[in-house]
Amino acid sequence: MQLARKSAAWAATAALLLALAGCGGGESTISLTKAQFLKEGNAICAKDNAEMTARMSAYLNRHAGRSRSEAIEEQAAVAVMLPTREKELHSLRTLGAPSGQEHYVDKMLAAWEEGIEKGEADPRSLLLAGPPYAFYKSYAMGNHYGLDKCWLG
Repeated sequence: MQLARKSAAWAATAALLLALAGCGGGESTISLTKAQFLKEGNAICAKDNAEMTARMSAYLNRHAGRSRSEAIEEQAAVAVMLPTREKELHSLRTLGAPSGQEHYVDKMLAAWEEGIEKGEADPRSLLLAGPPYAFYKSYAMGNHYGLDKCWLG
């Protein structure tokens, strides 16, 4: 009799835990603060930019040697910069926007995606400065927000 009660109690507990695990569709309801988002986001970008700089240099040395042309630099930007920016975009989206700041962060990350698309369509835009730069809008928005490690220079 006591064994039957224990088994029933375990079954009820297991059913409750399974029901609770199913709530919310598996998404976390915990949001990062802006400070946490910036700390983690800047760490992601600093690491990726260091790797990108090394890979860009290796690419240029391997493909251009001493005769570096704009065409080779564009190829390097497409081969190295775009995948890095795509990886950063995915990582930042995975962090989730801080509560109450979703609109700005979503717009900033949409601008980041636009930069990727612009760079794919016009590789030269990856090498330019100022507004013609593919990531100019996301750069400006990111710096304004505090993501100051997401850009080279």
